[in-house]
Amino acid sequence: MTDHCYFSRVCSTDPSSDIVQQVRNNIINGKLSVGDRLPPERVLAEQFGVSRNTLRKAINSLVQLGLVIVKKGSTGGAFISQEGGSTISTAIQDMYSFGNISIEELTEARKILTTAVVRQACERCTAEDIQALEENVRKVKKALEQQDIEERTSLNIKFYQLLGQAAKNQVLTILMDAVGKVIVHFAYSTGLVEPAFFLPVRHKIIECLYSRNAVAAEEAIAQHLNELEEHYKNMQVKGIDNTKF
Repeated sequence: MTDHCYFSRVCSTDPSSDIVQQVRNNIINGKLSVGDRLPPERVLAEQFGVSRNTLRKAINSLVQLGLVIVKKGSTGGAFISQEGGSTISTAIQDMYSFGNISIEELTEARKILTTAVVRQACERCTAEDIQALEENVRKVKKALEQQDIEERTSLNIKFYQLLGQAAKNQVLTILMDAVGKVIVHFAYSTGLVEPAFFLPVRHKIIECLYSRNAVAAEEAIAQHLNELEEHYKNMQVKGIDNTKF
């Protein structure tokens, strides 16, 4: 935890919510940043003036909100997370599961967001951003060789997260990531697409980032997502149950 972060004793009738709000406020005002480690449980409980059970309830709430991640082990603890958009992802997933939105609406939103992100990335990306995307593609190929589906899926999500970071717009990144995660759940129910379907477009995007060719990048990603949408529609026609995650 940074030295300039300060927590006060809880005096409200809902101490757990008070703790959550104090952590949230410290993130908003910049006293806590992504990766910062909160004090140990004993110290935090003393600072807030609450029992450890109350503190654990608050930490669990922060984890659910995507503001904190808890790591185990000697170097573990509660850390400020960059997954603040997870609540948006959960809300969208719930809406889809309850039939309030369709896969067509999700893919349409993804196309709008992704084309905007790739356009900004072509204008704003750094050499480090491109290298991170290239490394991601290399790892995907290795996961494919090892038939590691879990790693492949994780890296596929990460690719778009890295693309969002290259766009230097946190709001767009969070929104695209939230929609993308829901679509990944859907993809599991329909069956994963072949590598030949998605690897070429990723190479094309990286090529466009190098050349700063936003028009070509937008066209490439739009075509890819249109084809992906058709794939999902075909799976629905074949009777795939796309309401289960």
